[in-house]
Amino acid sequence: MSQHSSELHSPRYPQALVVMVRVPVAGRCKTRLCPPLQEEQAVGLYRAFLRDIGRELSQWDAPVDLWIAWCGEVDQPGELSSYFPADARYLQQQGENLNERMDAVFVQLFELGYARVVMRNSDSPHLPHSFVEQAFAALTQQPGSVILGPDLDGGYYLVGLDRRADSLFPRVMSTGSVFSETVAAAAQQGREVVELPAFLDVDDGDDLCTFWLEFGGRADVRHWSTWQFIEQQGLMEQLVE
Repeated sequence: MSQHSSELHSPRYPQALVVMVRVPVAGRCKTRLCPPLQEEQAVGLYRAFLRDIGRELSQWDAPVDLWIAWCGEVDQPGELSSYFPADARYLQQQGENLNERMDAVFVQLFELGYARVVMRNSDSPHLPHSFVEQAFAALTQQPGSVILGPDLDGGYYLVGLDRRADSLFPRVMSTGSVFSETVAAAAQQGREVVELPAFLDVDDGDDLCTFWLEFGGRADVRHWSTWQFIEQQGLMEQLVE
């Protein structure tokens, strides 16, 4: 898939949802789970995340173009196309750091002509569609605003924009102050911040335990690839040893 927005597909709809993903490779995905997980277990868990996200997106009927923005040490998205709906579009992330890559994705999609772009992570396979819908609604109702979905670690699982915001994303995106720094940057630009409900993303062992405890009583999660992988691999037993 081409890296250049001029060669990417033109919009079918005025809105785009972007899922930020990595090409699954052992030792490159979910490394904060290792240890106690082995590298192959961590990448297997990430593949389960992608399967669940793709399945949920395939059931989501909304006038939105789906983009998968991928990064990895390869020139093609490879196996990613097996996880997501057939009409998903792909673009390669560009930049040395996550903040640069996020900004570049927004730039590419706005250059294509999208009016509203919502970007979500791939670490929350259980993220409700309603949160994404709230983000698009807020962008429509409050033009120029910055939509942020805070996670529980001081970062965010979602960001929505209707135009590029220069220097919005902190250079270091792995600290507990990312959310507050982004809010401050938006304020400096005179842009209102709309905050969505806080939600869990799974980055480390504590997050995985929280995920297990929070969703363990729900019958509907038993078909999730993530849940099945955790049980099959005995990951909870590894985490509490």
